[in-house]
Amino acid sequence: MMRTAALFSFALLAAIYTTVAIGDELDRPGIGYWCYNPIRIPSKADRLAFVDDVSSAAIEAERKWGVPAPALAAMTIVESGFGTTRIAIKSNNILAFKWPGDKIAAGHGKFVLWCQPKEDAGNVYPAFKSRREAIDFVASRLSLSKHYRAATLAYGTDLKSGLSRKTAGQNWRVAIAPLYNWKPEEYIRYVGRMADDPIGDGSRSLWSLEP
Repeated sequence: MMRTAALFSFALLAAIYTTVAIGDELDRPGIGYWCYNPIRIPSKADRLAFVDDVSSAAIEAERKWGVPAPALAAMTIVESGFGTTRIAIKSNNILAFKWPGDKIAAGHGKFVLWCQPKEDAGNVYPAFKSRREAIDFVASRLSLSKHYRAATLAYGTDLKSGLSRKTAGQNWRVAIAPLYNWKPEEYIRYVGRMADDPIGDGSRSLWSLEP
């Protein structure tokens, strides 16, 4: 079951490696596919700060929920454009995870993405107090939800069998993608790219993250 802002265009990821410039108003009125895009291109300093922030939270989440930290951190980049999408800025929901129901999301506020196209069902998202809280919540769903539980259990089994963290994490990413995003093959590719080279200059990899 898809639970993210499924029409994210990956425009930011292309722009990071080119000279393309993106600019938009945070509270732009109207409805359109532009709604999912980042409102600006983050600087290298912005990207470094974001990666540092989400990396520590992803490590905590793996320790608590058994979800691979490298893949989870990479997913936050892909889903939020390093924290520059409207959903990320307005609600700290850096994984663009849709409202899973009042019982599951009890205690969290609701954020309505006003500009979301009507054909993308569900424009209500949990609002979080921090990025760290968002990562912990989504990791809990990736661990406990019937849609993702088998993949997360398989990740743990892979590690116990001696498989490398990178290979086990890649297997997990491939397993959840069809349920997590509307373009799974593209999503797998971009999440892998961000795990390999999140800053875009070869200076670091997320695969070193571990609890």
